[in-house]
Amino acid sequence: MVFNISSKANVLFGVGASEQTGAKVKQFGWKKVICIFDKGIREAGIADKVIGNIKAAGVEVVEFAGVLPDPPDYVVEEAAEIARKAEVDGVVGIGGGSSMDTAKGVNILLTNPSPISLHYGFPSPARPGKGLVLVPTTSGTGSEISIAAVITDTKNKTKAAIAGPICVPQLAIIDPSFTLSLPPLTTAQNGIDTYSHAVESYTSKMSNPFTDFLNEKVMQLVVANLPVAVKNPSDIKAREALSFAGMLAAMALNDAMIHLGHAIAHVVGALTHTVHGTCCALTTPIIVEYLADVLPDKVRRIGEILGLELKSDLPAGELGREVAAGIRAFEKGVGLPVTFSEANIPEATLAQVAQLVKEGSPQSPKAVNPELTLELLKKAYA
Repeated sequence: MVFNISSKANVLFGVGASEQTGAKVKQFGWKKVICIFDKGIREAGIADKVIGNIKAAGVEVVEFAGVLPDPPDYVVEEAAEIARKAEVDGVVGIGGGSSMDTAKGVNILLTNPSPISLHYGFPSPARPGKGLVLVPTTSGTGSEISIAAVITDTKNKTKAAIAGPICVPQLAIIDPSFTLSLPPLTTAQNGIDTYSHAVESYTSKMSNPFTDFLNEKVMQLVVANLPVAVKNPSDIKAREALSFAGMLAAMALNDAMIHLGHAIAHVVGALTHTVHGTCCALTTPIIVEYLADVLPDKVRRIGEILGLELKSDLPAGELGREVAAGIRAFEKGVGLPVTFSEANIPEATLAQVAQLVKEGSPQSPKAVNPELTLELLKKAYA
C-alpha cells in the first residue's frame, strides 16, 4: 500500500500557549498584522487579550471584527480590502472555524486578485499568501491546521472550498483555556464536528494506517470527554483532550479527506443556516449505516469505541443500523438533535439538498446520486 503523509502546520499547543502569540509573530519579522475575529470573541475578552499580547511585542495591529458564521464571500472581500490598504505583513485569525476560514481567504487575497471565487478548488490555483497565524477558540473545526477553507458563495447559495498548501498557516497556536467559555450546546456541536471528521476520514477511500490510527484515537477522546465538557464546561482536562482531538482529526483529514456526510452537511448549512456541528450530528449516522456493507470491520470498530456490544455474526444491514443508533444516542446524550425534523429542517428542503449534493464526494467508498441521496435523507428524516 502506498499512501501520503503530508506536512502539517507548525503547532504550539497547551494551556497558556496564546501568551506566546506576540513573540511568535515578531519572530516572523512582521511589523503590522490584521487580526480577524467576530464580535463574540471580542465580548469574551479573548480578542483583546491576544491583540494586547501582539502589541506588547512591538507589532502594530489592524482589527477586523466583522466575521460572520459560514463566512460569506463579501466579508472576506471587505476584510481583505482593509488589510491591503493597511499594507499588513501577515494575518492572525482568532476564533472558531468561521474566523479561521475568513483569515485564510484574506491571506490569499493579499497576494492574489479578487474576487475570492477565482481561487476556489482543490488544489486552489492561488499563489501563496503573505503569512498566517491561527488561534482557535473552539475545538471542532480543525481549520487551524487543515488544508482547506470553506467560504459561502452568496451568488450561488452554496459553500465552496479553497484547498491546498496555501490554506495551511505558518503557525497554529492552540490554547485549550480559550474553550472554557463555550456554552454546553456549542461545546457539543464542536465535539460532534470533530467526531464526524474522524468517522468520515476513517471510512474514506483515501484512508491509510496512519490516518486510521489518528482517527481511532480521536473517536476515543471525543466519546470519553465530550459528555464531561458538556456537563462541566470548566473541566480543563476534558477541554484539553477535545482540543487535542480536534487537531488530530484535522491532521487525518488533510490526507484521508472527508466525504458524503460533509457534502450533505455543507449544503444543509448553506440552505438553512443550521449550525455546522448540528448538521454533522444529522449526517454522521446516515453515512455509517450506508457504508456498513462495504466497510463492516470499520463500522464495527466505530461501534466498539462507542461502547456498543455487537454480536459477531450481525448482518451488515443490522450492524449499520445498530451503530447508527449508537451514534444518535451519543449525540442525544450531549444535547443535540439527531433527526432533520428535530433540527426544524423542513422536509421539503431535502429534495433541494439532494440535487445540490449531486454526486456527493469522490472519497466516499460508495457512490451516490441525487435520487439515492434523497432516499437516504428521507429515511433519516424522522
